[in-house]
Amino acid sequence: MNKLITLTAFSLFSLSVSALDCVKIGHESGKTYDIEGTMNTFTHVILPENIMRNTTVIVGNSELWTSDTAGPHIYIKPTSTQTQGESTSLSAVGESGTSYDFKINRKKAIKNTCYEVTVGTLFSDSERQALSLRKNDSQDSTSVELARLYRDKYNQATRDAKEQEKTAVLEALRRYRYQIYTRYDWDKPSKTHRKSRNTTNFIGDGFVSDIYDDGRFTYIRVHNQNKGIMIVEAELEGQTEIIEAKFDTLNKMYTIAGIFPKFTLKYADSEFDISRGDNSTFGEY
Repeated sequence: MNKLITLTAFSLFSLSVSALDCVKIGHESGKTYDIEGTMNTFTHVILPENIMRNTTVIVGNSELWTSDTAGPHIYIKPTSTQTQGESTSLSAVGESGTSYDFKINRKKAIKNTCYEVTVGTLFSDSERQALSLRKNDSQDSTSVELARLYRDKYNQATRDAKEQEKTAVLEALRRYRYQIYTRYDWDKPSKTHRKSRNTTNFIGDGFVSDIYDDGRFTYIRVHNQNKGIMIVEAELEGQTEIIEAKFDTLNKMYTIAGIFPKFTLKYADSEFDISRGDNSTFGEY
């Protein structure tokens, strides 16, 4: 999104801002930008880069305004109608060390709830020169030309943004794929084994399809789930405890918070054990 454009000349022509996804703000170092907020919804600010790690946004009036962040996104809204909360400052530092500063004014109603900080200018030097040569043209004609130029640049910026978003999603999926751990073993009992332990006499031999984890959660996919929800037990600090597990009916998937060297799935008098092949590997997290 670093190539997105600014709305520097937006007021020179008639083009509905409400029809756009976000109002564009061209970034200039050391400048504070006025934006608006309302009690009804969060104001969304999109930076041209992620917020620097191990930092948080600074809200000047944090007692009367609330904020949240995710990557390059900032969400902020007032929490009170008190006079002292009519405005607040908002500052964030990007991964490049660039500072982004805003003054947010509280309004009863606002037209724009999304602002996108962009790098670059709306028109090139050659385009500005061409427009200046038309100074003797009618105001309506000049406005139409400005609108056309802006529309072309906005459409190109939108295409660039979508392409970058697609690339980011594919990169995230690629990184996630490298975190998947699949070396799990579980009971696949024979008839002799079933006589000594009630491992599958109720749930069936082929109950589990596959097991894997991503370093944070353990996933157990089953072939069929028509006998009731299983209980998951694991040994923690020498004691057997029930582990939190959620079941996704659509995908027939148990999701367990955390990863464990060994744990047991139980239902009534049926149970079977699961073990992780390499307990020294715990993923990225």
